[in-house]
Formats: sequence, structure tokens, C-alpha cells
Amino acid sequence: MSSLLHPSRVTETPHREPLLYVSSTVDGHILCVGQDGLVSIWSANLKLKKTSLILDENENKLQNRRLKWVSDSILMAHYNKLIIGTCNREIRLYELSNLEPYCQIVALETMPLCLDYSVRGEGECVISYGDEQGCVNILLISSVAETLRNWTKYPPVEEIPTISSNAIYEQESITFIRWKVHNDWVTKIQYIPSTESIISSSNDDCTALVIGYVSRTKNVKHRLKTLMGSSTVSHNKFAPPATASPARRFQCDESVFKVHKGVKTFDFCRESNILVTGGLDRNIRLWNPYVPGWPIAILRGHTSPIGFLCIAHGSTNIFSVSLDSTIKVWDIEDHSCLLTVMPKASQIRGEMEACYFSPDLRALYVAAETFGLLQFQYKENQNQDSGTSHNKPIFCCQYNQQLQHVISCSEDSVIKVWDLKTGQLIVKVCEAHGGAAVTCMALDTIGKRLITGGADGSLKKWDSSTLGYMHTIKQATSSADEVTACTYADLYDNRYIISVGWGRKISIFLDIDDEVVEGSYPQLDWIRSMEQGHKDDILCVASCPPHFLATSSFDGEVLIWNLVSGHLCSRLHAVDRAAREGETEDLTINKIIFLLSRLEKKKTAAMLVASGPRGYIAFWNIYGRGSLFAYFSSSKERSTVSYMAVDDKDFLLCAGDQLGFLYIWNIAEYAINGPEAKPPVLLHSWNTHNCSITCISLMNEHQLLLTTSLDCNAKLWSLKGEYIGTFGQREPWNIKEKSSWGLSESNPSSETTSDSFGQESTRTFDTLKKSKMDAEMIWDTCTSKMVTDDELAEELKQRQIDRLHRSKQFQWKPIQHDANQMNSYRSLPLCELADTQLAFHKPNLAAELDDPFQLEI
Repeated sequence: MSSLLHPSRVTETPHREPLLYVSSTVDGHILCVGQDGLVSIWSANLKLKKTSLILDENENKLQNRRLKWVSDSILMAHYNKLIIGTCNREIRLYELSNLEPYCQIVALETMPLCLDYSVRGEGECVISYGDEQGCVNILLISSVAETLRNWTKYPPVEEIPTISSNAIYEQESITFIRWKVHNDWVTKIQYIPSTESIISSSNDDCTALVIGYVSRTKNVKHRLKTLMGSSTVSHNKFAPPATASPARRFQCDESVFKVHKGVKTFDFCRESNILVTGGLDRNIRLWNPYVPGWPIAILRGHTSPIGFLCIAHGSTNIFSVSLDSTIKVWDIEDHSCLLTVMPKASQIRGEMEACYFSPDLRALYVAAETFGLLQFQYKENQNQDSGTSHNKPIFCCQYNQQLQHVISCSEDSVIKVWDLKTGQLIVKVCEAHGGAAVTCMALDTIGKRLITGGADGSLKKWDSSTLGYMHTIKQATSSADEVTACTYADLYDNRYIISVGWGRKISIFLDIDDEVVEGSYPQLDWIRSMEQGHKDDILCVASCPPHFLATSSFDGEVLIWNLVSGHLCSRLHAVDRAAREGETEDLTINKIIFLLSRLEKKKTAAMLVASGPRGYIAFWNIYGRGSLFAYFSSSKERSTVSYMAVDDKDFLLCAGDQLGFLYIWNIAEYAINGPEAKPPVLLHSWNTHNCSITCISLMNEHQLLLTTSLDCNAKLWSLKGEYIGTFGQREPWNIKEKSSWGLSESNPSSETTSDSFGQESTRTFDTLKKSKMDAEMIWDTCTSKMVTDDELAEELKQRQIDRLHRSKQFQWKPIQHDANQMNSYRSLPLCELADTQLAFHKPNLAAELDDPFQLEI
């Protein structure tokens, strides 16, 4: 769905004659060319920068100026040139920087009504134009830079280097081709480099739009003559000179589209392989370019002839503008109108003259009596993007318990807020950190403020409900200072924002509620000696009241800091065992968590959980210098744990690995009274995503689980592994009604199963150790009754016996036939079979060569 980002911006123009051409320059300005030769240059937001009358050769003798009119114009951006065609059968080139004339080609056979320019190859280009005789004229230029310099050496006429058309045709670096294509004036022309073909249109019904080859042909006889050297066409000419009658292409070399009242404008999208046409009959037609017989769809809605069409690159939208300045946005897939902007609403007066769509700004420039700018934004289209939450990998997410919202951030700097109860999008912010990825986020304790960190090294504060931008806490520096993690920390009566990243530095900012100047947050430099800190980039940070701070890094170190003094309390090395055993060279610790409910037992209990390589998880007691209380592998596949999370009561530990598997353990009494030799009880495990899990969040009051991944999806699960849905899917869910769970049309988790309550599973690792507790019993770990391995083995044995018993009931038995009764086979009606003889035919070489992509025999 599309909508206007801002109200349309309209301004008066200095042009007194109709505008013929509007486009953007390399430096981001908008260039307009009028019929009288007046060129105006605007800023992107329609502020007039410069005007120049380029057809005024005798500026001091304006009264003696010969009357000339511009027929069309095109930018030659690669060489910083502006090309215009005039009604005097001329093509002129101007320097775009100062709009001074560069050179001109005169004495053309016909008037160039519409121009096109395209790059063909390295150092090659194509300049084509359509004329009033319905002909397509093509200039294939090699060594473009050298050719242009040579043109400036010709004798000047009226102080402009001038070269005649005959001299152009005779140059070795130029191939001139002219085809008779249409029965009426050519209205538009476009070169398609991928197929080396030209698309041209006219108002004639029978030759409304034609797609034809530039020079090559599929005609066998002509190709054989060319190969044998008997063709009368010279080496740099494929058609006779312009003075002769223009030739027509062979019928096999072009596709002709017939449209009632012809085609005035068109556009072609190579990625979607879609061709759209519009004209005097006020209908938009969608075509497959290889099927000229009938259109794919006809879009009706305009009440005036259509003068402009554009397929937006990277989306499924078509922008159309009719001559009465009515603007419509269409969906290619649904063939529906998404938005209509009437002239009164856009405040654009008069009849549309020229249009330009800027894909970078998502803006449409419409030139009429006034010059208007309409900027569009693309809202989330749930019908189109079913089952996908973001367009790029999701790096982090947060659950706002106060507002019942889920917040997710992705690599393309997009932040989205979702409704937990339905899974539908509430608000979206694009370019939150410019073009940099949003790498981390943190919510304050009341869920009112959101902090985000970017790959550009910046920290920003937002209103968590509306995603309204508030302040920049830390200015962007460079990608070498990327923020990898951030958190809030309460220290006595003050609240702080802490961030870590690739700079191996811990940044601490005092959180201020009042308005502050941009980037003026006071920073505390409390670490006196950075030599005591990390020797590698920091990946994670966690705080624990009253004054503890933990950080982890790529080299496997976990450092415990005193937040008040900045002194290093202890240095933990949980992954030394894996390194000594030679199991891995990757010592990364991706996540650390404090178990805050164990503060009162900090001397005897493990308070810190750290994830390590090869699927290891470590429980640490941080009292004194720190002691390792437990160290176990979470996955049989030994995949690195990418993220961990615990519930509010520290009863459940959830971990996700780089293969997309999720594990839930009961840690209510684990390592609370001393070291443990065995791992905690594994309650559930299942495959949630197809690639690495990037974030996990537990919703305690709903007993639900949120996961995000590099597969661009954010999914909601029950604690038993039941799939509820993917945020952004077409069908909304209700978290209180199980009948609405899993209604996504293409369930990304259809191959994953949960091994809860004795159900058979082929994708889980804990089949023989799963629990049979109800959802309520998960939280009551003191009274939960666990199922033993012997009971599970007995149940599996009984199931095997039942399966064998059922298979015996359905064994195949021989069919008994009655000799006096006709069976089903004998009762089949008889059909006479035709006596066919084998026939061999000689291959048809011409038919085999009828291939649109075959260039040579």
C-alpha cells in the first residue's frame, strides 16, 4: 500500500512554454527543459537554483534570433552532457555544468520528436530518436569520449562546432541504422540493453507498440549472406543512408502490439518482465513482452488520456498520470488501484506536460501550469508479504510489557512496533540510523523510552509507543565503533545508559529526562585504566544492582566491573576448557545474563549465565574472584549459542543456537547451593528458524515466547513449542484463542515440531527426556512430577506393538476371480488402435534458428 508521505509541494515555474523533459542530475538536482529552450535547475525540494535559455545563440541581438523549438531532450549523464532535438532537424549537445553548447548535428533527414540515450558497453552508447515519418533512427557509437572530442574539431556555425548528418554516417566509430516501424509519428522510444532491442510507440492502432532488434536478425537468408560476405550493407551500416527510403525489419525480427487508439507512453521492467502501456483510450495495459497478442490485465480508472507511466524499481507499484493531472498508484500483482490523487488535492493546476519519478526519493515530479512534488511512502502490505516480518535480517527485538507491544529492528535500519495480541503492524520507522543497521536496543523499566544502537556507532532515544525520535545520545562516528549492545543500569538514585562495541570501550551516559541539546549527554569516563579491560571487541553487556556490570568479548573473556569505581572485580574464562581440548578456535561469548532473583544468595548461588562456543553454557558465582559452578553443552549438534533469555522469576532458561534450534531448561534450583555436575532438566527443544536465532524474549504473563532470526522473521510460540504465527502475516491471531494459532498461509515452521507431551518428533533432540507437565506446572517447579526414562521406554514399546498390529490388519490379499464372471479388466470397452508407421523428417534449419536469443548460425 502507498500513501503520501507529506502534503504535495507546488510552486510556480519560470517557464512560459510547455515543459518537455524533467529528470534528476548526478548531483541530485532536478533539471527541466521547456519547449522554448529555457532550462531550469531545481533542488530536490523544488527550490529554483538556476535558469538559462540555451537556444539563444545571439544573446546581444535578441531581436534577430531565429525561432527554434525544442522537440525533446535527454541526459547523457555518463559524459555530463544534455542532448536536445530541435524542430530544425538538429541534435545538440550541451555541457551540463554550465549549459554551454558543445556541438551539434545538423541536416537530419527528419525531425527528432523523441530521444533516448543508453549505455551499451564499455566506451559504447546508443542515441536513438523517433521521427514524424514513424521511423526509428539509431546511432551506435563506440569510443564515445574520443568521438565527442572529434566532433568539437569541426568548423563552427554560429559559434557551435557543427557536423552534418552525412559526415556522421561515414565515421568508422558510428553505425547508423534506420527502420520504418510505425504508420504515425513516434510518441516514445527506449533502448533495452539486455536484449539489444528498441521499444517504440505511436498513436496508430496497428503499430501502437513495436519491439524490434537494433541490428541483428533471425532471417536465415540474410544471416547467411552476411556470413558469406555477399551483403550489400557496408561494415558500419545495417540500413541504407537516410536519403534513401527507410527499410522495414523482417517480420520475424519484431513484435507488434495492437492497441485501440495507439500508445502514448509506456514503461518496461526487466526484473518483473512486465511492459505497461497507456494512451488515448484511458486504459493501462499490462503485457508480457513475448506475448503481443493480448494483455495480461487492463487497469481502468483514468478519465483522461494517460501521459506518463512508470514501474517503481524494487516494488510492485505502477505510477500513472493522466493529462488532467490525476495521479494513480497501482499494484502489479493484484491489478488494483492503491491510491488516487486528484488535481484539487495535489493543487497542481493545468494539463500535465512532463513527469519524472525519482526512485531514490520515492517522489513524483509533475509539471503542468505549476510544478508539483509528491513524495510517497510504502506501508506494510500484509497481503503481499505474508509470513515475513522484515525485508532484511532482524538483529534485535524487545517486548514492552506495559503496552503489550513487540519492537523489532533490522539490518536496513527499520524499526517496527507490532501488536502482541494480533501480530499486526502498528508503526514503522525507516532509516532510523540513516543507512546503518540497527544492531541493538534496550527498554527502560517502565517501557516508556527505547534506546537503539547502530552500526555507525550512534545511540538514539525514542518514544517506545509511537517511535517518535527524541534525542541522539551518541553521535555517529564510523563503522569501526559499531555499537553491539546497550542496556539501562540503575545506580542508587540515578539511571544510566551503557553501550559497548567494537571500540573495546564501555560508554556510560547519564539518562536525562529533560530536553537536552543534540548529542550533549554527559558521559562518565569511570574506567581509569583501559589496559585492564578487554583485549578484543566487546559483544555483550549486562548490569546487576547495586553496582555490578558484566561485559563479554570475542576472545571468550567475561569481565565483572564495579559500576561505582570503575575497577575490575574479576576476569572469568569459561571457555578455556573448550580451547584446551582443541574443539574450536571460536571463543566468542554472545550473551551474558544476571539471575537477579539470586541476589540474596550471591555467596552460594550461581548468578551469572554465559553462552560459549560449541553450544556450551556456563553458570558462574561472581562472589570474590568468581567460581565456575556449572559447564554443560546445550546441543548435541554442538552449535554455538547465539542468544539466551530468562523469565522474571529465573525459573526458565531459554537458549537459541546458530542452527535455529531453541532449548528451554528448568533452572529454578540449578546451581543455587553450589556447583553442579549434571546439566539442568531440559523441558523442551524445537527448531524455530532456518538459520541463526538473534533474539529471544519471554512473555511471563501470557506464557509465550518470541524469537527473531537472520531469516527476517519474528515468530511467536507457546512455551510448549506450539507455533502461533509470524509477525506481519496475513491472518491476525488471538493469543487467547488457540483456534487462531498457526493460520499463516505459508507457515515457515511447518517442518518443525514440538516434542511436548509425548508427541512423536523427528526434529528434536530430547525425545527421551521430555516432560509431561502442564503449562501451569512449568512455573511450579517445586511440585512438578517428572516422567522417568523407564516410563517413556515402556510407552514407546507399547506404541511399536500397536503399529505392528495395525499393519497386519491391512496386509494385501490375492483377488479371487469367478471363471464365469467378467472381471473389471475384461469389462473395459474396446477401442480400435490406429496403425501408425514411423516417419522421419528432415530437420528444418530455418525453424531451428527461429530463436530470439540466437545471434549467430
